[in-house]
Amino acid sequence: MANESSVERIKKASKGLRGTLKESLLDEHTGAIREDDQALVKFHGMYLQDDRDRREERAAKKLERLYFFMCRLRLPGGLVTPERWEALHHVAGEHTTGVIKITTRQTVQLHGILKSHVKPTMAAFNKVGLDSIAACGDVNRNVICSAHPKYSPIHEEIHAFAKKISQYMLPKTRAWYEVWLDEEKLAEVTEEDPLYEDRYMPRKFKIAIAIPPYNDVDVFTNDAGLIAVIEKNKLVGFNVAAGGGMGTTHGNPETYPRLGTVLGFVKPGDVINVVYHIATVQRDFGNRSDRKLAR
Repeated sequence: MANESSVERIKKASKGLRGTLKESLLDEHTGAIREDDQALVKFHGMYLQDDRDRREERAAKKLERLYFFMCRLRLPGGLVTPERWEALHHVAGEHTTGVIKITTRQTVQLHGILKSHVKPTMAAFNKVGLDSIAACGDVNRNVICSAHPKYSPIHEEIHAFAKKISQYMLPKTRAWYEVWLDEEKLAEVTEEDPLYEDRYMPRKFKIAIAIPPYNDVDVFTNDAGLIAVIEKNKLVGFNVAAGGGMGTTHGNPETYPRLGTVLGFVKPGDVINVVYHIATVQRDFGNRSDRKLAR
């Protein structure tokens, strides 16, 4: 595409989201990472930030900004075991500001991670079965689901779909493991990824699962919304909605909030395939030259 954005070019040239992240991490002259890598690190669940309150002070001393990373975990359905929650507290105390922020999409964020602490943080998460893969970036984000899975057996069954969908929609690249955990790269060929290809989504993609009579996930505000259909205390399928998103830019009439449209009913065994193909429609027809119109 002739008018594709700079982010699109960075994604295509990233060698499966690897970019030059390893080289950026080795550069001890700055707390930041290279400009292109700042776009790619989002796909690894992180954003590069800086302490705004100290910008003037550091500028006066001719110092670069005080850079650090925000890390967001991938927690399908927001489910965290007591053991993982305890580990999360240890990581927060040792490598971050010590504050754990709970997000509206059923996950957590940690702030203030210095560049030298990012790999130890990721290693500590991996040790207890946690990761930040695809928690940010132009991919499927954290899949959310009506709480609580232990409310009833039917809730637990439906909640399991959040984990299944999250796993199915993950990027195929092993970049996260290679960059942050020093996993050995097996080949120079970038992994084939039928869903994301080499361009990923034109913008973020969000999925929510609601269990009536509650709509605690705001199911119609998501790109793909699944509404459980329960008859005689048995899950018979899902009503599927698509096209939701509440993002709008003030003063730009071409952007507007929109609730999802219900497309129809699918059986439990077909739901992952349906969600996958909703994503491919957005992948193929989303606007890749103007991110405000991408979804």
